[in-house]
Amino acid sequence: MQAVDHVHDPATAAAFGLHTGQVCVMIHCGSRGLGHQVCTDHVRAMDRALHRYRISVPDRQLACTPVDSPAGRDYLGAMAAAANYGRANRQLLSEAARRAFADAAEAGLSLVYDISHNMAKIETHEIDGEPRRLCVHRKGATRALPPGDPELPPGLAAAGQPVLVPGTMGTVSYVMVGLPGNGAFHSACHGAGRVWSRHHALKTVRGERLRDDLEAHGIAVRPSSWRGLAEEAPEAYKDVDAVAVATEGAGLARPVARLVPLGVVKG
Repeated sequence: MQAVDHVHDPATAAAFGLHTGQVCVMIHCGSRGLGHQVCTDHVRAMDRALHRYRISVPDRQLACTPVDSPAGRDYLGAMAAAANYGRANRQLLSEAARRAFADAAEAGLSLVYDISHNMAKIETHEIDGEPRRLCVHRKGATRALPPGDPELPPGLAAAGQPVLVPGTMGTVSYVMVGLPGNGAFHSACHGAGRVWSRHHALKTVRGERLRDDLEAHGIAVRPSSWRGLAEEAPEAYKDVDAVAVATEGAGLARPVARLVPLGVVKG
């Protein structure tokens, strides 16, 4: 649960339904490990098939096959299943949040945007002056369509696509919007990004201490486990303010609103 503490672009914020002082809920959750398992299984299968297509990669984690190959089609199908699970999961969490706000505050919640990350999409982009159908895989990123893009729904056509950039439990998050001229196939970051592995965070941070530190700053925390809380310590992530500045500087997306944390539920 967050509050909008600063609006960078009032017109775009209004199009998204955001204003200063507003309480928001940002849900950063997906397929609960299914997507990770799909990646692990299919990277292994594609690694075994590399020689068949005479593909050489610098790292086995980059293993790939043609999209229309049996391994490529299998991956896209499994990935779509994981993405559908993630969307359904967020729908259920959103409904639970709506019921909680209705019961506790007699307030309603309206959706700003829902988008998946770490996904491959078949899209058309201009390459060397010619439109080409591409498989764009956004790892650690989401789509960021600019104002006026024909693929935007009517309500967002003038404003552009919202880009959700979660920070951490103890730092701000951003709502940004796609910029024209984006040279990364209309992509932008989906969060602050880790600087510590989860293993390193567990060795460095105690969940109980982190809970006390956050609550000392007025941020209520409800974890399902101390381990899960420690893995997501604010110190384990990059400075999200610097990430937002870099994202705008790279011409990918620009800030619309900044949100500060009020309460956190870690499942």
